[in-house]
Amino acid sequence: MSVDTTAEEMKIGARMDALTPNREHRKLFAYIGAGAMIDAYDIYVAAGVSAALVSTGFAGVHEVAVFMSMTFFGMLLGAATAGFVGDKFGRRMSYQINLLIFAVAGFAAALAPTFEFLVGTRFIMGIGLGAELVLAAAILGEFVPPRSRGRWTAMLGILVNSGLLFASAIGAVVISSFGWRWMFVIGAVLAVIVWIARTRCPESPRWLVVKGRMNEAQAIVERFERLSQTTLEDNPPASVTTATESRDTDKRPFWQLAVLGTVVAVGVNMFVYGFISWMPTFFVEQGIDVSHSLAYTTAMALGAPGGGLVCLLLINRLNRRTAIVAFSIIVIPLGLAYASAQSIIMIVIIGILLVTAIYTLVTFVLYSYMPELYPTRYRLRGTGISYTFARGASIVVPFVMSGLFVAFGIFGPIGFVCAMAICMIVVVFAIPVETRGRSLEEIA
Repeated sequence: MSVDTTAEEMKIGARMDALTPNREHRKLFAYIGAGAMIDAYDIYVAAGVSAALVSTGFAGVHEVAVFMSMTFFGMLLGAATAGFVGDKFGRRMSYQINLLIFAVAGFAAALAPTFEFLVGTRFIMGIGLGAELVLAAAILGEFVPPRSRGRWTAMLGILVNSGLLFASAIGAVVISSFGWRWMFVIGAVLAVIVWIARTRCPESPRWLVVKGRMNEAQAIVERFERLSQTTLEDNPPASVTTATESRDTDKRPFWQLAVLGTVVAVGVNMFVYGFISWMPTFFVEQGIDVSHSLAYTTAMALGAPGGGLVCLLLINRLNRRTAIVAFSIIVIPLGLAYASAQSIIMIVIIGILLVTAIYTLVTFVLYSYMPELYPTRYRLRGTGISYTFARGASIVVPFVMSGLFVAFGIFGPIGFVCAMAICMIVVVFAIPVETRGRSLEEIA
């Protein structure tokens, strides 16, 4: 990158950071949030659909593991390619391609005549799912100023986390009354609506500058500035991090950022796909009918948006690293208490608290911390690398969970979750990178 391009990148970044969030930011948030929430909805559809597949005899427990794993195979491919496409050809192109893939495959899944066909369509849907969640928070972070970035990414996390509650509540009604196929139809129809709306989504000016497209970047920044109460001239950006934090985080090699981002991404994905996605199936296998299983799961799913709200309250009060360590510690005793609970009431109450803690971590890690680690020219690729390893681990974890559950009951999956929490704590201490309140250019 030339010196001139570097200077322009710093200037465009400073102008974006000086803005007051306005109508253009809110429109962008709506485009990103709607797509991310639909994808989150469809990820969690797997939980209710899996329970229905088992209860109707369309598939057994081990076949359900294949169904879930093929989703993650697709997500791995989507995560691996979306970052390269987004960094090479633009955020908008990558963003629209993935949603179209998801919608078409969703309609096909609803018509699946056999389990094998369903698994194939689920793999293709996974490609779109894997790409969407790589892109969402990273793109939002490139538009929102650092003093507001935490709140906006936390709000995105609330929307995405609400996909669990959304899918569980809809599934409790739709699957019981109309069957599991309609869950895929709902997601595909919503995806088409959002795809049409997102044709008006702007390209990232930070990415345009990196590619030397200065005039386009200037035009987009000026559009945002016209609606802003402040600009760079009267509101120079200021970092809220301390000098000590800056010294700790400056000049980190890319491989360390990749290791840090990957371990925390793998950790929170194991929490979600190694435990939460299996909750309805755990209930069914313990003799609870599918309707009650989905009802209990819906109640526990209240913790998902709750975790996003907790993150929103704490995002500007806690450093990212402090929050990740604290809630990783909280997950461990809650997990053990959940496994030990005997009555349904206590299982649901502790389950809500456990889900809340897990989704607080998810919001901090996936929507605030990880996308901030990487420089603009490598942001989507770096995020994609972390997601790719996380999806790779997610391919294996359904088989691990089913084996642990058969061998040890609920203590098996819970013990696995606790072990992952410890791994996250260790790596966050070993590679001390803090991003709260810093401009993306300063972090890079």
